[in-house]
Amino acid sequence: MIQVPGAPMDAFLFLSAANYLGGDEPTALQIFDALNDARRHGTQLPPVTPGYFERFGKLLEALGESRGDELHRFMQKHRYIPWQDVGRLGADDNWLAVEPWNFSREATQFFPKAQNEFADLHKIIEAHVLPGWLPQAPPFTRGSALLTMGSCFAQNLRNYLAERGLQSGWMFVPPGLNNTFALRNFIDWCLTGERSSDAYWYDAHDKGGAVKWEPPAEHAHYRKLLSHMDGMVLTVGLSEVWYDESNGKVFWRGVPQSIYDSARHKCRVSTVQENRDNLRHIVRTLRELRPDLPIVVTLSPIPLKATFETPSIFTADCVSKSVLRVAIHELMAGRDARLHYWPSFEIVRWLGGHVAESFYGEDGNTRHINRRTVRLILESFIRHYYAGA
Repeated sequence: MIQVPGAPMDAFLFLSAANYLGGDEPTALQIFDALNDARRHGTQLPPVTPGYFERFGKLLEALGESRGDELHRFMQKHRYIPWQDVGRLGADDNWLAVEPWNFSREATQFFPKAQNEFADLHKIIEAHVLPGWLPQAPPFTRGSALLTMGSCFAQNLRNYLAERGLQSGWMFVPPGLNNTFALRNFIDWCLTGERSSDAYWYDAHDKGGAVKWEPPAEHAHYRKLLSHMDGMVLTVGLSEVWYDESNGKVFWRGVPQSIYDSARHKCRVSTVQENRDNLRHIVRTLRELRPDLPIVVTLSPIPLKATFETPSIFTADCVSKSVLRVAIHELMAGRDARLHYWPSFEIVRWLGGHVAESFYGEDGNTRHINRRTVRLILESFIRHYYAGA
C-alpha cells in the first residue's frame, strides 16, 4: 500500500523510475495510480523540489541516450513528467475543482493519437487531412480539359493526369509562374491583353539562366482556349519575390544579371494580403469569363531552392509557405461552391513528418518529391475529383 502525501514528490517519481528501470513496471504504474487517486480525492500533493530537474537530467544522462529516452517516454506516457507539479501551481492543485473544457466531440477534429495510425497513409489522409476540402460531387470526368498552372508541382499533376488518360486538351503555360503576381500577370494578359508589366516576365531557361518570356500567340488565342477549359488548378509556390523598388512591379522568377541594378532591384517576402488579393483577383477575373468554372487551388510542397531574405533556408521556406497558406485560407473563407482547395501541402509537409520513409529525394534531389508520394496525392485527388475514374 503506497501512502501519499508525506514525502516530497521527488521520492515518488524516483521510486517509480527505479521500479521501471528494475523491470517491475506494474509497481511503477501503481505509484502513478496512487498519486492520481489522491489527486482525484482532493489531496493536496506536494510539488517537486527545485533541484528535481537537475537530478532527473543527470539520471537520464547516466542511463545513456537509448535507456534514458525509454524512461522519459514512460514518465511522459503516464503524464507525470516533472514540470507538471513544480512550484505554486503544483502545490495549489485541487483535483476536485477541475472542470471539463466546453467542446463538442462531434464537431472537433483531433490530431491522431497513436503512431501506428500513420502506417496506412491512404486511411489517415481520408480521415485527418481531407475533411472539409472535398467537393460535394466530382467536378471532372475522364477527358475533361483541366488546365494546371503555377509552380513546378503543377507539372507533376499535369503529367500524371496525362499518364492516367484523364487529360484532354493542351495549352502552353510558362513554367515560371511560381508566385501569385506572375499568375495574375499571365491570366490578365490571356483575358485582356494587358502587358504593362511584361518587362518583368523572365522565366528560367531549360539549360539554366533567365530568358525573357514572349507569348507564342496572341492573347485572343489564349482567351479562347481558357473559355473552353473544364477546370483549372492553380498551384502557388513562393511568397519571396524580386521586385523593382522604383515602381513596385514584381519579377516572375528573378532578375537577369544583364539588367540587375542593386539600387532598384530588391528581394522581399510578399504579404498575406498581397497574395490573397492576387488570388481573389485571379478567381474574379476567371469568373467573368466562365462563371461556372471549377477552380482548384493548391500550395506546392516543394521547398525553396534558395533565399535572399534570412540566413536560414529552412526558416525562409517556413515563412514563405506560411504566408501563402494563410492567404489561401482567407481566399477560401469566401465560400464559393466552385472554388476548391486540395491539401497536397499538408499531406507532404505535415503528414510526412510522421512517417519513416522520406517523401523527397529518390532521384538524388532533396527538393524533388518521390514518385510514390506524387501517386499517393494524385490518386486521392482523382478519386474525389473525377467521376467514374
